[in-house]
Amino acid sequence: MNIQQCRYVEAIAETGSFSEAAKKLYVTQPNLSSSIKELENELGVLLFFRSNTGARLTDDGNDFLKYAKRILGEIDLLEQRYQQNYRKSFTITSHHYDFLSIPLLEIAEQFKDHYQHFHMFETTTKKILESVLNFESDLGIIYLNDDNKHILERYMRQHNLSFTPLGEFPTRIFLRKGHPLANQTLISEEDLKPYTQVRFRQESTGLNFDEDTLTVSEHQNILYSNDRGTVMNLLCGSDAYASGLGIVNSFIKDQIVLIPLKNSQIHTLGFVTNDHKTQSDITTSFIKSIRQSLADYTNNTR
Repeated sequence: MNIQQCRYVEAIAETGSFSEAAKKLYVTQPNLSSSIKELENELGVLLFFRSNTGARLTDDGNDFLKYAKRILGEIDLLEQRYQQNYRKSFTITSHHYDFLSIPLLEIAEQFKDHYQHFHMFETTTKKILESVLNFESDLGIIYLNDDNKHILERYMRQHNLSFTPLGEFPTRIFLRKGHPLANQTLISEEDLKPYTQVRFRQESTGLNFDEDTLTVSEHQNILYSNDRGTVMNLLCGSDAYASGLGIVNSFIKDQIVLIPLKNSQIHTLGFVTNDHKTQSDITTSFIKSIRQSLADYTNNTR
């Protein structure tokens, strides 16, 4: 089966005739008929009822055309994207990090003449890795620490993915400004036990793919969300807390406080790339912009 045969089926169904379809496609009727017969033999089904008055789809033919149209639609879109006025797209998948918005805006402006679509997807660790692996994303942003490093590094080695560090950060606790713990200079895990934790939900993979830097205490109440805005609303409207790397440079920093966790382990933030994909100029520029954003954050928090 090939794309041309799918186009043949579509044309015959639309015209109701092998001869009219052949004219429309600029092929000979014998060649078209032979190609459809080969397809029917390969699939083991009859696609058309033939008669002196024309051709109409069988039930199997109708079912085949439904799927063929999806494929042909995607092929047509792909061809259209490479016309003379085609501009490319750039896609990043990441954990829920506030600081990435500025680098994205910078490269969108810098590359606006050659790129039309700029995507930023905040999602789970598993989907980030799969997106980079399947060439859906140009770059993935995650962190490694002592808890997940062995598992994630093994996964990346097995799938020809590479992790490049961007910086090292301790755990910080996210609290609303009026939280009972908001005035402390350090927070211990013991301090947090009476309070509800807000976490980003991950898939149940059996692997430690958590985005949150703290574990869940026994009998602790947990609020889950996959949306960064919802998490911030939950924090601002309650005495709940969240944990993360604490790299915040948007207006959210006016609504919450970020307090270091006592005896926190260090987390290595970095980006994931596919070893089978050449790094583009826009990806290089985006990484450079991220490094600058992180440097500005570090200088402002000293």
